[in-house]
Amino acid sequence: MSSSSPNPDTPATGTPAASPQTLDAQERIARLRAIADDLPDEASPKPLTTSERQLASRTSIVFVEKAAVFAEAAPNIGVALSVDTAALRDAIASDLATGGVVDETRTLTSRMEAANTRKKLKAVKVARDIYRVAKSYVATDLGNAVKPHVDEMKRALGKPQKRKKVAPAEPPASTPPATPKPPDSSPQQK
Repeated sequence: MSSSSPNPDTPATGTPAASPQTLDAQERIARLRAIADDLPDEASPKPLTTSERQLASRTSIVFVEKAAVFAEAAPNIGVALSVDTAALRDAIASDLATGGVVDETRTLTSRMEAANTRKKLKAVKVARDIYRVAKSYVATDLGNAVKPHVDEMKRALGKPQKRKKVAPAEPPASTPPATPKPPDSSPQQK
């Protein structure tokens, strides 16, 4: 008889095993976080305010390039403003280089959302078909045993219940017609 130590990847007794989808998602999240950790950024960046984000996104990188060219062409002004043209050029190069990565990341996000939505849509259609049949089934004698399940599906679906039409309020009492204004009796100039 051999004794073996428990496998650390095996869940403890009574603990449900993670689904393959959960494990796959966790692995992908770990890879994305590793990519995020590789991105060059300040050591401990201060969060950007909304106005700072708007200023950066509304100002074109071409404008930054023109400012760098001006600072180099007019060195007295560049020195007076303590302009580091190398930092400006680094920001330009970074913006141009990472633009493609950002676009691909957005495309990846869109593809993941679409794939998940397609999978969910298939399941939703099946579930709604089940619900449609279940509503009829509970109306039979055999359906009494599963009626609580159908009620739970109805609550989970969250459909708004039909409201009774409210009778319109009585129209306000009519007011007597307004009397016409008497003609202006002021003297007219001729």
